[in-house]
Amino acid sequence: MYAFLASFRSAVAQFLASDLCTRKRYVLPFLLVVGAVSILVDIGTGPYVNFTAGHFLVVAVGAYCLGAMWGIAIAGAMLLAQLGVYLAVWPQPFPPLFVATALVNRGIIYLFAILMLAAIKDAHHLREENLRLRTLRQTMVTVNDIVLNRLQLIAAMVDLCEEGRPLTAANFAAARRVLKEVTQKLRRLGSQETAASYRAAGDIEAIVLEDPAAGDNGA
Repeated sequence: MYAFLASFRSAVAQFLASDLCTRKRYVLPFLLVVGAVSILVDIGTGPYVNFTAGHFLVVAVGAYCLGAMWGIAIAGAMLLAQLGVYLAVWPQPFPPLFVATALVNRGIIYLFAILMLAAIKDAHHLREENLRLRTLRQTMVTVNDIVLNRLQLIAAMVDLCEEGRPLTAANFAAARRVLKEVTQKLRRLGSQETAASYRAAGDIEAIVLEDPAAGDNGA
């Protein structure tokens, strides 16, 4: 049972994170079908057995996938449909206060659900933005660590040239080795699929470059 619930949760999370969740041409037919089924179940079972879960699912999915305004519109449509069932479908008349109380209670639940889902979605987007900014900062620190330290050797060779000193074969070999090392590390950084990090200094983090053969930790 636990494995089934975990698989179901994973499938729902993947759906909510996919592009299908934000496309109206996919979401609206789903909401229409579930909403219609919910109303038909209410009609068939009578006033004492309500398919509240179906109503709530329609509002919740609409609010999360399409936004708070769509959620409010869908909630209003579901309340109007429920009002129509109370007034026109079920045979016995219901006191106006009973109908109003039932609809107001549902409306309050829908509203709180919409606001909560909107806050959750905003928090998720904010967390993604913070993660992107953190990854960007780590990338810049790593690039700076790769390039700046090696440029010091190139700068030293330029100083030697300005002073009129001849460069030896060892100097050229060292320069080529440094350029090759920088190129390799930048390519590894660009092709990495994971972004493990380490604390370089204080609160500054850098990305660990994947190089098992050389045992390189990105420095």
